[in-house]
Amino acid sequence: FSSGIEHASFVTSYQILKKAWNAISSSYEGIVSNDGVGLSWKVYKEQSSDLTIIAFEASDLVPSSNLKKKNFPQFEFLCSKNITSFSLNETAVKLFDDNLQKLDQLKSEL
Repeated sequence: FSSGIEHASFVTSYQILKKAWNAISSSYEGIVSNDGVGLSWKVYKEQSSDLTIIAFEASDLVPSSNLKKKNFPQFEFLCSKNITSFSLNETAVKLFDDNLQKLDQLKSEL
């Protein structure tokens, strides 16, 4: 992404937001919990398309400025001219960082 406004018609035309919300708010089927870590996630793969949604649930937010200080640029695409900062779940960022190679492998398989 470079900006939400530039991609708004794409996102709304394919109902990605609605599908993501439905996956997040659907029943607890398929949830993977990590006891003691405070994080769970769910993988939703739409059968009739290439769409795969990974929804995380956790708490404790970390601001994007902290990610920049730690030289962690993987989420910089979330910034734009109008949105210069954001926050992400700290546990999800750590999980993402710890499993970056596994996620790259999963991406290549999808």
